[in-house]
Amino acid sequence: MIAQIRSAVDLGDFTRRIRLQHGMTQRQLAVALGTTQRYVSELEAGKPKRADERYFEILAKLGIALSAQSTSPVDDE
Repeated sequence: MIAQIRSAVDLGDFTRRIRLQHGMTQRQLAVALGTTQRYVSELEAGKPKRADERYFEILAKLGIALSAQSTSPVDDE
C-alpha cells in the first residue's frame, strides 16, 4: 500500500489502515508503542499538534511531497 501524505489527516488514515491490516486494535498498538490508546486515536483522527500542521505547510511551500509505503507482509499491493 502506498499513500501520499499531505497532512496529519492523511498520515492518520494511513496509520489506521495499516494497523487494521495487522489486525491490531488501537489499544494493542498503544501498548506496543508504550503510549496510550487516546494518543493512537488522536493520531489516526488527524488531530495534529500545532507544530505538526506547520511542518506540512512548510513541506508544501517547498514543493516537497511525502509518500508512505507499507513494508508489511500483509500488504495488499
